[in-house]
Amino acid sequence: MLTGRRLQISLAFGSVYILWGSTFVAIRYVTQLLHPAFVSGLRYMIAGVLSMAYLLLRRRSVALSGREWGQVTLLGLLMFTINTTLVSYGGRVLSAGLTALFVASIPLFLAALEALLPGGSTMNARGWIGTLTGFAGLALLTSHGMRGQPLTSETTLACLALLLAAFAWAVGSVIARRMPMSASPLLLSSWQMLIAGAINMLIGIAAGGMRSSQWTRGAWLAMLYLAIFGSIAGYTSYMFLLRHVRLSAAATYAYINPIVAVLLGWLLLHETLHGVEWVGMGIVIVSVAVVIASKSPAAKPISAVSQT
Repeated sequence: MLTGRRLQISLAFGSVYILWGSTFVAIRYVTQLLHPAFVSGLRYMIAGVLSMAYLLLRRRSVALSGREWGQVTLLGLLMFTINTTLVSYGGRVLSAGLTALFVASIPLFLAALEALLPGGSTMNARGWIGTLTGFAGLALLTSHGMRGQPLTSETTLACLALLLAAFAWAVGSVIARRMPMSASPLLLSSWQMLIAGAINMLIGIAAGGMRSSQWTRGAWLAMLYLAIFGSIAGYTSYMFLLRHVRLSAAATYAYINPIVAVLLGWLLLHETLHGVEWVGMGIVIVSVAVVIASKSPAAKPISAVSQT
């Protein structure tokens, strides 16, 4: 039976695997109605207000030190303003399968950054094999959904935007893991979401998104789902994992999320799964197991943060 910290880690993995995997459909739906900057901005404003209200109701301090203010602002810009806005834009233009494939480049960027930076936790050969094989398996999984995607200037720009989004998330993850933080993951993520959410809303207004957005009931429901499950539960769990497991293991969510999205479409929407997609899923699952089981020869322990 799992107890204590091991149970927390297992629940956090389950959260980023399943909840983030289920957000692909919501993002695809809501970006057809709302401007991408509004999607990321409103999503994080709602999530930040709800999580901050929870902390205040529990009489928790929401104050940050001067250093922590700089940290949450930087992480909010990288992981919420740059990453999420660009992912929302890419998901609006490209198919869900192609979007998922570009997002899955995050583990590759993370592995490269850790290998290049001083004091980084370089993966061993088995970890690299698992990472590269997982990306290949994901290409198989998403290959059917990518067929018929025309190559235009707009789709090319969307592909570049998704690569930049993945790189920004990887940089933010490395910084978050290395920064000494004493506040709880929920408090840190709350302030990150509020700061980035406000910036994203301003970007949306400046881009004329208010006029082009359709504020339907379905759009609001999708936004609430993204805020509660994608942002509060998912991101707080990810911040927890960054402090307690290897970076390469935490990044495996990028491979599992598309599997969850595909399976939900198969189970709930009766979408057809082809043989090559089942093979791709099998390869990805085995590869993730290899990455999680591999040991990092230069890994450095990260001090624990207080929990909420």
